[in-house]
Amino acid sequence: MDWNNNFEQFLNQLSDWQRGFINNLTATVPSATPSYNPLNFTENFAKTLRFQEEVVTSSLEFQALLARMSLETRKQFWEGYFNLLKKTPDKKVD
Repeated sequence: MDWNNNFEQFLNQLSDWQRGFINNLTATVPSATPSYNPLNFTENFAKTLRFQEEVVTSSLEFQALLARMSLETRKQFWEGYFNLLKKTPDKKVD
């Protein structure tokens, strides 16, 4: 895999996650509109619980992505290292 593509994919997923987070935040945080009913505890609790679940899920997906990228980077490093050593001519010790 190309490091540049991985990083670009990571930034796109981070941007999507941030956009979803902001959309969920604005959808669940009460606004100053008259339609908001603070006495509807059940609905507010359900929305808050859904929001928390989405935040945790997004966080875990983000952590998994970082772990995959870290492993891929290390794999590429070691492959490059061993390929470089294979190309290096053997020196004879006298």
